[in-house]
Amino acid sequence: MVVNMKSDILLRALQLANTGISVVPVATDGSKRPGLDTWKQYQERRPTTDELMRWFSDAQGVGVICGKVSGNLEMLELEGRAVAAKMHLDIAEIAKNSGLEPLWQKLNSGYVETTPSGGIHWLYRIDGEVPGNTKLARRPGENGNIDVLAETRGEGGFVIVAPTNGSCHPSGGAWTMLIGGPASIPTITREERDALHHLFSMFDEIPKAEYIAEEIKTKPEGPLTPGDDYNRKVSWPQILEPLGWTKVYTTRDGVTAWRRPGKSEGVSATTNHAGTDKFYCFTTSSVFESETSYSKFAAYALIEHQGDFKVAAKALRHLGYGESKELQALNLPDYNPSGVQMHDEEGNVIADSSWIPKEIGDYELEADVQPTMLKREDGNFILYPGKINAIFGESESGKTWVALEAVRQELIAGNTVFYIDFEDSARGILNRLKTLKTPMERFKAFLYANPDSPHTPAVSEALMASLAEFKPSLVVVDGVNAAMNLMGLDLEKNKDATHFSQTILRPLRTFGSGILTIDHVTKSKDTRGNYAIGAQAKRADIDGVAVSVAVEQPFGRGIDGALSLTVTKDRPGFVRAICPDAKTLGIVNLRSVADGGITVSISGGTVKVSTREQKMEAICDLLRRHGYEMGRNQIAEQLRSEGNGMNNEELKFVMDSLVSAGHLSHRKDGQKYLYGYQSDFFANDVKAWNPND
Repeated sequence: MVVNMKSDILLRALQLANTGISVVPVATDGSKRPGLDTWKQYQERRPTTDELMRWFSDAQGVGVICGKVSGNLEMLELEGRAVAAKMHLDIAEIAKNSGLEPLWQKLNSGYVETTPSGGIHWLYRIDGEVPGNTKLARRPGENGNIDVLAETRGEGGFVIVAPTNGSCHPSGGAWTMLIGGPASIPTITREERDALHHLFSMFDEIPKAEYIAEEIKTKPEGPLTPGDDYNRKVSWPQILEPLGWTKVYTTRDGVTAWRRPGKSEGVSATTNHAGTDKFYCFTTSSVFESETSYSKFAAYALIEHQGDFKVAAKALRHLGYGESKELQALNLPDYNPSGVQMHDEEGNVIADSSWIPKEIGDYELEADVQPTMLKREDGNFILYPGKINAIFGESESGKTWVALEAVRQELIAGNTVFYIDFEDSARGILNRLKTLKTPMERFKAFLYANPDSPHTPAVSEALMASLAEFKPSLVVVDGVNAAMNLMGLDLEKNKDATHFSQTILRPLRTFGSGILTIDHVTKSKDTRGNYAIGAQAKRADIDGVAVSVAVEQPFGRGIDGALSLTVTKDRPGFVRAICPDAKTLGIVNLRSVADGGITVSISGGTVKVSTREQKMEAICDLLRRHGYEMGRNQIAEQLRSEGNGMNNEELKFVMDSLVSAGHLSHRKDGQKYLYGYQSDFFANDVKAWNPND
């Protein structure tokens, strides 16, 4: 079938105009400007139908003018370089953690398109006045230039939209619609718009003038001042949390988002912008001045001493901060309690030892990390980053399938995964990941090792270099017992188990990777205890979560099954908190699909299938097979033809249930609603368990 792009351009121009948007053609010289000699008048009035028909009868591109003339329309753009850096994923995670997930979902179910350079456009209307074009996030570029990462087109701004193509862009690429269209452009409040922009502004990397001025300032030589000492020793959580501020999220670059007291959603400030360790405030509703940065000492002076730095410094000196001028003047000799020279077992001098007590640093004072990997259906996570986690069970209990589901999720999220395998082969693991529908393009982020030689210092150094280069979010060690045997260690000896943890597992988490070990239990349930085969020290060294896996419904090729998950250890305690009885973590549903693949989902409970659930599955399957939106009457007629008919009342209830659970989308089209496929509903999935049932 030949697609007439010019008719598509005309149709889209008329659709946009029909929703009250000022539409103009796009120049075909690659300048990305309006294709009219003069277009300023269309910033104040919308074109007539005759003008549109004349312009777009032979046009290659559609442009819209933002602002009041188009019903307070604004465009938010994330440039291709920012999308390539996965900034949209970071923003989505911050939105989720800051209570703005409904707003983010609203934006992403409205009007979303991609640009020829790989960027993303969001169109939305504002319930209020539209400001002008705004640069939200930038970074220093090459040759003194500035690269824009995120920006808006506001009052009077011009935007090229889908399905513009051809010579309208220098590359010849096209603007492509991802989600929705002109009729689904959402409207948000000015407050929602500001909250949304604050999320994007967090990624601005342009150094602020006040930071540069402070960095180049020459400080007089002398003892350490109380203010500088306070800046070094105190963490931002120690300052902000007692005031009621809430930590929202920390980006991969170490920038932390904060929400002010009295606010339940959004971001009000950041710390460590551009690695400066400064507090930068957005809000006007706090003791801090808006759009201003503060050092920790400056924040202390404002909070405790009304901004009087002299009084604040004096108070800190009384609290023991800073070096004493009097002692320096006396020129007393330094006394070093650790002046005794230390040696290792071979007589070599060593500079330090973990046995020597040291001052607690900012890192240790921070709250323990929460789990961020292996997601359940309810949105909660199971595995901790930067900690040693374990999954164990009998042979063929499905524990490797659970681990590989964690791998699949991390790869899809754009992260790198290391898989150190002592049990299987590269072909076997990769085939399982393919069976789980892992996208082929993500395998380049999957790094595999199958050790069969001793673990030497040289090997350890090379492995650490790989970790430093790739910084995987997850490292899987498949087969702890086999690994210990390869190293000549005794499974039953606590000393050997501790040695394995200290030389293999602990170093693997140096760069923040979450470690997941896969281990076996004994066949005898009476003697296995609450962890895997071997010494008690194997369990003691787990500082994340340990999960037991057992088969509840046998599974195999073409056979659906289920596994139960039980928490046997959770040092941070966040995983037990999502268990109804502090131990029953849930059920893993393994479902075979028609093309030979397997889908894995984690919930809780017991098997219970109803006729209504079978009909819910039939509706999802119908819409998935058809591949386009359908009205309720169309769906009812098709179901009847396939032997799945139901009355109107039951059909309405079933479809409303599927929409509320996120399996179907729906939108109003004139006087009727259209329904679209989002995800499968499986009637024989294990359902959520309630301890009171």
